[in-house]
Amino acid sequence: MRYSASVYFFRLLITIVFLTGTTKVIVAQNDTRLQQNAEKWADSVYKSLTVDERIAQLIFVRANYSGKPYLEEAGQFISRYNIGGVVFFKSDPVAQAVQTNKWNALAKTPLFVAMDAEWGLGMRLNHTVKYPLQMTLGAIDNQAYIYRMGAEIGEQCQRMGIHINLAPVVDVNNNPANPVIGMRSFGEDPESVSLKAYQYMK
Repeated sequence: MRYSASVYFFRLLITIVFLTGTTKVIVAQNDTRLQQNAEKWADSVYKSLTVDERIAQLIFVRANYSGKPYLEEAGQFISRYNIGGVVFFKSDPVAQAVQTNKWNALAKTPLFVAMDAEWGLGMRLNHTVKYPLQMTLGAIDNQAYIYRMGAEIGEQCQRMGIHINLAPVVDVNNNPANPVIGMRSFGEDPESVSLKAYQYMK
């Protein structure tokens, strides 16, 4: 009886190891296929654009909630020139999602959506998560926490349809005459700043 249990356990272990390895291979193959499909799509879209439209794809417009006329003007830029994307600033999640959908409906090419979310969506969107400021994070020795925070922010951006997080700030806070950076920097040590910035982006 003991022998049978050992054999059963061994077979179960081998099966789990085999299936785990197979899953990794399948995932890797799917990732490669998705990458190839994405590149083909990007190439086909690029070839369909005029020279003016290719230049316009490099332009982002500020998504500023300064009233209906501004939003309509931004929409005209999108539909007329086929610009590359929009950068959102202060808003709330529902309004941003609605506006993103409206503008994408006007765009010939799907828009890139960008935002400064250095310490999370809460930097720009109300009722969303705020993480500690970069200067606070600069005092952390365990870089894994920075990595985990960056991963969480990335997932939250993805849920909001944000493709580009214009973060982190990699400025070194070594100039007291430049208070704009201040709390947005990981600190005054270049090596520490670069290491933490890498973990955030990783």
